[in-house]
Amino acid sequence: MICLEKKSTRYRVAAAITLLIATILFLMILYNETPLQKGKSTLYLPSSSIDSVVETLNKNGYELDDIDRFVLQYLQLPKAGWYEIDKSKMGRYFFLRDLHKMQARTMRVVVFAGETKEEMLRRLARDMLLSQTKLAKYYQMFSRFEEGNILAGTYILARSANEETVMRYLFDQSDQKIDLFARKHFGSDYSRAQLLETLIIASIIQKESNDIHEMSSISSVIRNRLKKGMRLQMDGTLNYGKYSHTIVTPKRIKSDKSEYNTYKHKGLIPAPLSNVSLESLQAAALPYRNNYLFFVLNEKGKHVFANTYKKHLKNVKKFKIFCQERAKKKKEQALEEQALLDSACQISISQEHNDTNRTDNNLSLPIHNIKIQIHSDKNSTSAQ
Repeated sequence: MICLEKKSTRYRVAAAITLLIATILFLMILYNETPLQKGKSTLYLPSSSIDSVVETLNKNGYELDDIDRFVLQYLQLPKAGWYEIDKSKMGRYFFLRDLHKMQARTMRVVVFAGETKEEMLRRLARDMLLSQTKLAKYYQMFSRFEEGNILAGTYILARSANEETVMRYLFDQSDQKIDLFARKHFGSDYSRAQLLETLIIASIIQKESNDIHEMSSISSVIRNRLKKGMRLQMDGTLNYGKYSHTIVTPKRIKSDKSEYNTYKHKGLIPAPLSNVSLESLQAAALPYRNNYLFFVLNEKGKHVFANTYKKHLKNVKKFKIFCQERAKKKKEQALEEQALLDSACQISISQEHNDTNRTDNNLSLPIHNIKIQIHSDKNSTSAQ
């Protein structure tokens, strides 16, 4: 009797375990077969955490729930980076299980300081085989300002990313850095106007110099002139839009009637000129404390600064003399090179004339003389 009861208990336990396993398998199959909303094929994961994975997938159209969050606790999480979703693995469980294997092929893209949005978008479209029109559409959609929204630097992008994904990523990355910068320098409650002014000054600095050691001094000149109500009178402000890389001439200064002409208008220009570097942003926010009001290039290709117009004129005169002497040396060097070239050409012509005469003389010899000459050559060769 006791033996039968033990067998019965074992049977019930085995049956319960079997039922539990079958239930778990059934639930797993049911979970895996639960439709998963298909989202974007290429996405960027900012960090390797369950919260980041769920948030990123939801933003990209996959609609994960609390059960998915629970399942992710027991799976290998994907690392931060770009992923290209394999549409053939859309079973819910297998999708989450294999997500870490779906890393996308990437490429490096450089955004240059001083580059306008049109120049940047044209390059992106060419290098990534995308539509410049669509890139411009999403740029306009995500931008806060006319220019200067994307920080200069190197970005890693998925080769398969479309126009929207590319622009969203560039804006997200730049906005995070710009926001962090603004909070650090202006406080957490910084205003749009503060940020815009800083971006404008940074873009002017960027057009005037790429030397990070000069940027804070140029920034002080801008701030000091604004405080005194002086016109900025900077060539760089005329390098806006289609004139981004155009040399500013006296004629251009006189003819340009836009608000970007700081020779005619006081105050700052209406919008940033281009993309800027983090260094120029920092210089714009933290100018050196000095009385500089002027600067001009020197013979070393650097800028020299002055706090009075008299000193500035001396610096200008010194640089003009250097330019004149340099032009004179170049002219003399060019004349010397031309004289050498003429001499070489004359020698070449003379040699060609002599060679022609020799050929004509040989051709005029009688056939027996040519034979004798050949025979003589053979004899001389043999004698050797």
